[in-house]
Amino acid sequence: MQCKKPQMMCPVVHPPKKCVKHFCHYKVVPHIHPVIEEHVHHNIYEHKHMEKHCTKSCCKTHHKHCMVPPKCGCQQGGGYGGGPGGPGGGYGPRPGFGW
Repeated sequence: MQCKKPQMMCPVVHPPKKCVKHFCHYKVVPHIHPVIEEHVHHNIYEHKHMEKHCTKSCCKTHHKHCMVPPKCGCQQGGGYGGGPGGPGGGYGPRPGFGW
């Protein structure tokens, strides 16, 4: 058998192999946060009220009017049968006035 010269064919191209190399580059980014300090002064006033204490004497007089003989008993603060402040609103009958 006789060897013939090989015949060249079209090449078969495969997809490329991808090699990834990572390079890190550090960069500094300054962040500025301003702080403002504020001083607030509070004035607090405490008011103390004092009362001068003295003693005062007075006399109060109360009158109680009752019929003789009492019809219903004495009414507190009232007159005959119901004076001011008692039942009836006025002075009750008085002897000798014809009421």
